[in-house]
Amino acid sequence: MYTKFYGFSHKPFELIPNPDVMYLSETHQEALSVLLYGVYNRKGFLQISGDVGTGKSTLVQALLQKLARNVHL
Repeated sequence: MYTKFYGFSHKPFELIPNPDVMYLSETHQEALSVLLYGVYNRKGFLQISGDVGTGKSTLVQALLQKLARNVHL
């Protein structure tokens, strides 16, 4: 419905978070940077917390996209 009416190239509202259409606020950019730093420097346990709908799952999907192929999770 939205795709045709607004001329989108893909559906704007999906059940699975899509980091390709994520708006990275300053807070989200900082969280993503901290996660990347933690993974690449083997800092152990990393935690993201926040209210429902703040983008935690989408942020993790963005992290997974940015990690090098040789990183195993």
